[in-house]
Amino acid sequence: MSEPATVAAQLRELSLYYELEGDKHRAFAYDRASKSVMAAQGLHRLVDENRLEELPGIGPSIARVVSELARTGSVPVLEAMRSKWPTVVVELAALPKVGVLKARKLFDAFKPANLEAISLLCEEGQIRELPGFGKTTEQKIYAAIEKRRTTGAQVLLEDAEDASAAVAAHLRGEPSVKRVEVAGAVRRAVEVVDALAFAVVGDDRAAIAARLASFPLITSVERETMPIVGHFADGMRAEVWVGAPLRFGWTHVLATGSRAHVETLRAEAAARAVDLDTLYAPDEQRVYRALDLPFVPPELRDGTDEITAAYAGDDYSDLVTLEDVTAAFHCHTTYSDGRNSVAQMAQAAAELGFQAITITDHSAAASYASGLDAVRLREQHAEIAALEDPPVRILRGTEADILVDGSIDVPPELIDELDVIIASVHQRYKADEAAMTERLITVMRAPYFKIWGHALGRYVMRRDPIAVRIDDVLDAIAESPAAIEINGDPHRLDLDPVNARKAKARGIKFVLSSDAHSTKGLGAVRYAVAMARRARLRKRDVLNTLPADELAAAVRPRGP
Repeated sequence: MSEPATVAAQLRELSLYYELEGDKHRAFAYDRASKSVMAAQGLHRLVDENRLEELPGIGPSIARVVSELARTGSVPVLEAMRSKWPTVVVELAALPKVGVLKARKLFDAFKPANLEAISLLCEEGQIRELPGFGKTTEQKIYAAIEKRRTTGAQVLLEDAEDASAAVAAHLRGEPSVKRVEVAGAVRRAVEVVDALAFAVVGDDRAAIAARLASFPLITSVERETMPIVGHFADGMRAEVWVGAPLRFGWTHVLATGSRAHVETLRAEAAARAVDLDTLYAPDEQRVYRALDLPFVPPELRDGTDEITAAYAGDDYSDLVTLEDVTAAFHCHTTYSDGRNSVAQMAQAAAELGFQAITITDHSAAASYASGLDAVRLREQHAEIAALEDPPVRILRGTEADILVDGSIDVPPELIDELDVIIASVHQRYKADEAAMTERLITVMRAPYFKIWGHALGRYVMRRDPIAVRIDDVLDAIAESPAAIEINGDPHRLDLDPVNARKAKARGIKFVLSSDAHSTKGLGAVRYAVAMARRARLRKRDVLNTLPADELAAAVRPRGP
């Protein structure tokens, strides 16, 4: 019987095909079903007992598909879709600036054999002649294909985690495999992932390669390479590093570290006459110990100066952890653009083990998000005050827009009534560098405590960071009552680790937030923690590792 991860991957594949067919209802249904199957406990039992409809989002028709996929590994509709929609359509749909609708139009018009054929059509100026395309779109498609050619496919960390979990579960179905660990950029928590990687204990490479090849979305496998490399239809790669149990530590390091990190370790090993390829090291700790190094956490293995710092005495043992975070920070409710009430958000925070939550709905300037004016903000405060025995401490706040002139969208008379202010740029992102720098310096120097929210305004893979002289702004923050948010929304992950290290060097404090717009979104704080660890932040660098009372005192705005 097929593994749940394999079935989930096939359901996602069907979702894409239905989207290509223009059937948005079925596309959404199959995507939802794939998530439900992936999260299910005891899928095989549910199949055997005909109880699949107990899973969220699975009705009778999808239940029949899931059952057949689980029992036989295939279903006629999937094979028919694969015949109708060749790999190039899937590759096109995965490209930024293209998407499913344009991919279908391009395929219907030109029936291209591959992405190179589309690139040639762009060079010849034929794409712009299609209705709804034009010269600008043609240039963007050409640029996306060129980037894909040079960098390969890329996905967000969150999506790469899901894909990695599915492939890992599939690999564990091979009898000769004793252990599978997700590695590579996913384990290092890199914002954009261009390859999935796995460290595997097994003694039958051929069987492992065959198992990888049987994963539904894999189109080809390089079986004789080290690592074994599988290619997905959308251009992503899966790298499988296979090692023996007693040398798995080095296999795990190889599969996880950046190329520069691994090369540095090899150089250090050569200097100490250590053969890493034959080293007795069942775990990674023994690899680093053999090189007179402390254990280097995966998030730090980027090949910059992590080894130099370790030899200089940093053992990285006190990097901030998820368990250190005491408060759910930067949370939205139904008062603005959130999906859950204040009470629901507070209860969810308590269930996750937090001591406190900040309710920071948008300010009035964010009219598109139903931002709160002074009247509605005070109504919210009254609702919070009226809650009987709230499960966590609730800090009343706002995510206030930083306006063009560098002022903040909070009436001065309200500042003393707030427990926390997050100040964020939401409009006029394209201001020139000088204007944006002055705008941010002005607000950071305001004489009350504020937290710079999703600092550079980026959407990973969708919107570039704002143009700003970041060092000048950090200098101003270091001299002002202010801190910086590291936003855990998987599409933001902002402030980035490189600039967070610059801020840390100036003694600036941080908060780690989820930017949650629902109870489910509270869990995104784990991504903020990952970015903070990559920036080498310690517990002492992060304000919302303090006990609730101390946190409240630390972030409270001080009136003008």
